[in-house]
Amino acid sequence: MAGSTSMQGFPGFPDGKQRLTPVPNLFFSDLLPAIDNLAELKVTLYAFWALEQREGAVRYLRLPDFMNDAILLKAMGGSSIQAGVDMLLDGIERAVARGAFLQVKVESADGQMELYFLNTEKGRAAVDGISRGEWRPSPDDEQPITLLIERPNILVLYE
Repeated sequence: MAGSTSMQGFPGFPDGKQRLTPVPNLFFSDLLPAIDNLAELKVTLYAFWALEQREGAVRYLRLPDFMNDAILLKAMGGSSIQAGVDMLLDGIERAVARGAFLQVKVESADGQMELYFLNTEKGRAAVDGISRGEWRPSPDDEQPITLLIERPNILVLYE
């Protein structure tokens, strides 16, 4: 195929214990058939993974959490970094429009900040709490997370 990048082979998943990311069955039965955009699919799956890396009762992502992840940006494809960013923003917008993500704006020290929650019972409760002024993220909530390329270390292999 002219003009396409060469497909990089995936070497497969290694034997042994793997870290897993829970994805609700409703994602596969209800959401996946409705998603018709690759960027939306990628950001939605990324959110399941990224939110699982968080700690605490209230888990959310900020725009920089998506934007600062080099692997996610690369996964968006596009001919340039700006094209990847545009695809990422489009994917997030579509996930919000579809109702997979809940988006809420809060005031922070740096001005206005958008938070993204999965549309779960906890996510809806958090958004309600924010809109009623009962909860707001604290500055120390903002631990950045990034996709790490997981390679099994000797302890994982030993297990």
